[in-house]
Amino acid sequence: MYKKIKLFHTRLYAIIPSLILFFIVLGCKETPPTTLEVLVVNANGTVINEAKVWLVAEPTDTLHNPIAVQDSTVSDASGKAYFDLTKFYKAGQIGVMQIKVKGFYFGLTGEALAEITEQQRNQVLLQVQ
Repeated sequence: MYKKIKLFHTRLYAIIPSLILFFIVLGCKETPPTTLEVLVVNANGTVINEAKVWLVAEPTDTLHNPIAVQDSTVSDASGKAYFDLTKFYKAGQIGVMQIKVKGFYFGLTGEALAEITEQQRNQVLLQVQ
């Protein structure tokens, strides 16, 4: 007579690799970056290119959070300065970070406060006078 084969084990061996592949693909999802876009304008609202823009953020609790954001760049032809803040967030960190944005352009200065939300494109308007 013929020997009866158990199909349960065959199905199990087919399902397990499929589940492993599914979780690997699911785990490889890239998280969106945390960025800040600063638009530099003068008192008239005219955009200013080549303005120096600084980010300054000091944590309120330096014992548990020693990271201080200090970065700078120059605004482009459209008056925008771009910052990638992804490296300042830890995995799973929730909340809003506040950063002081400072600008300088040939004797004109300005300050603004930017609230940074994780994994989003944040924007702030910086007026120099």
